[in-house]
Amino acid sequence: MSLWEEDYNIPSFPAVTADDSADVIIVGGGITGITAAYLLTKANVSVILIDADRLVNGTTGHTTAKITAQHGLIYDELIQHTDKTKARLHYEGATDALNMIKETVESLAIDCDFVHKDAVLYAENDVYARKLEREAMAYKTLNIPYETIDGPPDLQAVGGLRMPDQAEFHPIKYLSSLVHYITKHGGRIYEQTVATDLSKDDRPEVITRVGHRLQGSHVLVCSHFPFFEGNQFYFTRMYAERSYILAIKPKQMPAEDDMYLNPEDPVRSIRKMSFKGEELLLIGGEQHKTGQGRATSSHYEALETFAKKHFGIERIVDRWSAQDLTTIDKLPISEE
Repeated sequence: MSLWEEDYNIPSFPAVTADDSADVIIVGGGITGITAAYLLTKANVSVILIDADRLVNGTTGHTTAKITAQHGLIYDELIQHTDKTKARLHYEGATDALNMIKETVESLAIDCDFVHKDAVLYAENDVYARKLEREAMAYKTLNIPYETIDGPPDLQAVGGLRMPDQAEFHPIKYLSSLVHYITKHGGRIYEQTVATDLSKDDRPEVITRVGHRLQGSHVLVCSHFPFFEGNQFYFTRMYAERSYILAIKPKQMPAEDDMYLNPEDPVRSIRKMSFKGEELLLIGGEQHKTGQGRATSSHYEALETFAKKHFGIERIVDRWSAQDLTTIDKLPISEE
């Protein structure tokens, strides 16, 4: 369990016990599925949202909860491997998502620790400093706001790239409010309901493990990995990565109030978090392909060594891990 989950409980829901129908059936109760259910409910579209386990119990509940279009050294790579149009769309999509979250926070008056912060990539050696320079040129080419900086002084950086006006939040507090809106306005949510198949007739049906059928005009697959392959061969187009987070009470906080990411190997992610009246640091990284890492304890020890070196540790508050799926071309998959 992450600190997000420990700090705030999202409501629980029963499993599906009979056949049912709605305009749209949504499979997956993370931030994607809940957001889709919220937007459709807001548009007076009837929805059924199901999750195989508990809502937000996957990657959503174990995230660092940065809301940013700065995803490592991505834009230079996208320009080189795809084109400028797709690279710009990647930035616009992430920015639209940030703005949508901000507007939702304001319209529903959600108390979820949403705050704007700058996102900073930093380098600790000359090789990655040069990569940051190329990334800055990609930002310029794509008309992405940025600032080149010397790098955060706490981290012995030799270069930095700032993307202004990004954000961070408490994901469970945010999504709990969306869940409340969905159910208040007629949306149906079920947990402990495993989708195993999809019949693609005129009115498609999601078939659950115990044989119940959920019928809708449309089906949105928002699960961690698509539960229905069809002929898309998703397993050949993405791979799973495990990463780790250490929540600490530091002896000293970073000098600047930014969100940091070192894209080197191993990756390091840093952001502040308020928890029960205390200011903590979330130190993340140590990512590796799932099943190919060292002993789990060694990854947490590496994060602890890093934290001690740069900030000192008064105490370790918690630790957890998350698993992400990464596409081969680094672009999201959205298909009918």
